[in-house]
Amino acid sequence: MDNFLLHAIANELAELLTGMVIGKAFQIGTTDVRIEVRGRWLAISTDPARLALYLTDGNWKKTESEARSDTTFPALLKKYLSGARIVGVEKLGYDRVVKFDLQAFNEDGSSVARQLIVTLIGRAANVMMVEAGRVIASLRERRDENALYEDPAPPKDKLDPFQVTAKQLAQLIAASNGDVAEAAHIHLLGVTNLYAAELAHRVVEQDGILFESQENKIPSCSTALTELLDELFKVAPQATIYSSQPLAELREATGDEALTATLAPILLRHLASQHAATFPNANAAADAYYSLLTARRAFAALRQSCQTHLQTRLKKQRQLLINLEREQAAFVRGEQHQRYGELLLANAHQALKEGDTFLVTDYYDEAQATLELPALQTATVQECAERYFKLARKARHGIASLNARLPQLRDEIALLENHLEQLPQQTRLDDLTAFASVIGLRREKRQLPTTPHKPTAKAPKLTGVRRYLSTDGFEILVGRSNTDNDHLTLRIAKSHDLWLHAADYAGSHVVLRNPQRKPVPPQALLEAAQLAAKFCQARTEARIGVNYCERKFVTKPKGFAPGQVRLSSFKTILVEPKEAGERVME
Repeated sequence: MDNFLLHAIANELAELLTGMVIGKAFQIGTTDVRIEVRGRWLAISTDPARLALYLTDGNWKKTESEARSDTTFPALLKKYLSGARIVGVEKLGYDRVVKFDLQAFNEDGSSVARQLIVTLIGRAANVMMVEAGRVIASLRERRDENALYEDPAPPKDKLDPFQVTAKQLAQLIAASNGDVAEAAHIHLLGVTNLYAAELAHRVVEQDGILFESQENKIPSCSTALTELLDELFKVAPQATIYSSQPLAELREATGDEALTATLAPILLRHLASQHAATFPNANAAADAYYSLLTARRAFAALRQSCQTHLQTRLKKQRQLLINLEREQAAFVRGEQHQRYGELLLANAHQALKEGDTFLVTDYYDEAQATLELPALQTATVQECAERYFKLARKARHGIASLNARLPQLRDEIALLENHLEQLPQQTRLDDLTAFASVIGLRREKRQLPTTPHKPTAKAPKLTGVRRYLSTDGFEILVGRSNTDNDHLTLRIAKSHDLWLHAADYAGSHVVLRNPQRKPVPPQALLEAAQLAAKFCQARTEARIGVNYCERKFVTKPKGFAPGQVRLSSFKTILVEPKEAGERVME
């Protein structure tokens, strides 16, 4: 969400929400917040891939079903926001920061002024509660919790588009070799590529002078910029979604990556050739646009699941085919085993044993040469002959079984390959859902992240560990020292919890809690492994192997130093060192 669009939305929110009382507030996932105001939701997303703030009708049941209660932030939202009255909404002029001034109440009923501050600035995006200038709660962990809140400083390398002179603008364009769009995007505050392209288009429309050395002439670029800013800040928004196909088709074909959509608070002349859907206000346009983005993300996630499912099965079946073809090649020797058995019986009285072989006369050979047959760890000719006959019978049965199985396996591989080819052609959610069912992908119902590990009020405070929550909501514990590692592994971890440690490097013990004793989601395992890689001596390596197993396979023999353990069974996963998941502060 760009600065100019956020300006339009904030102005509308000021008109719509001032005087309203806040109801419920929820945290959704690790990046989103929903705040109820008079039956509507104030939707906030701090996900860098879809930064957003807008008002939506939403869905009550869906919102409540997705809400988290396993972190402290939802409880703080309820404590500080519930019943508060919105007395003002203001956007920071030069950056994507919106402040909601609140008249709230303390637990004793006394009135107190607070602010809900939403920052939508890249990876620093956050939702914070501020009281008396201090941050009292934040969605994302801050190193300076309870420190004074400060607005982000204006970028030093950007010029205020309202203050830039025609001469400065001409100089910037000249420095960019006459490229208006490049000059505007690089040097003007808040001007993204979208508005830079619009500015360049308007300059061309006017057939203006891109650069003029005579100071008494004003470049038409300055006029176009003034016109653009007036539409953005002085005229009622004409919020529009521009798309390569009608918006209704985009909503249907959510998986067609060739279909594009662009949201703007004004009419854009350089996109006039595209399909345009204009909305009554900026919030309605944002609601439609981000609903489309959400649908596309859900589609992409399902398509990725289908692809992973097919690739995993295909890899498994291809390896099975290799193994069976190897067996088939071995079974071809069945006739040879039958022949060896018959020769041994024919030479029962004259066969000589030398070491690990029997010397027999080959009656199948005209020259009746002497053969050395492996004794197969048998003592007598009869035992060896029976062993060869047994191998021959096994080969005959195996060949028959493989001759029936291999064509089926090859057909299945061909079908899986065909499914992989068909997958990119699925562009509608209904079609992809049906496709997922055809390939045998089971879509498990989303389990609330609070279910596996919801902490109780009586849970003791853990010391000597770092606490994290995976994207799936599973608790991950990371030991701090060798002594803490022992305590975590031997005292805190349960038998069905997953234990992880960097392979071949000293580092922290990591425990992925699994109180339900159910298969752990791959994402939770990945994030726990990334933490194990992060907190080890090789944390600067690009990728590190991490051993993992259930806690019951971890033992500490007598005499082992602190932090040293023995694994009776384990698997290894290769990951990138990363502080994954969400840090939980005690």
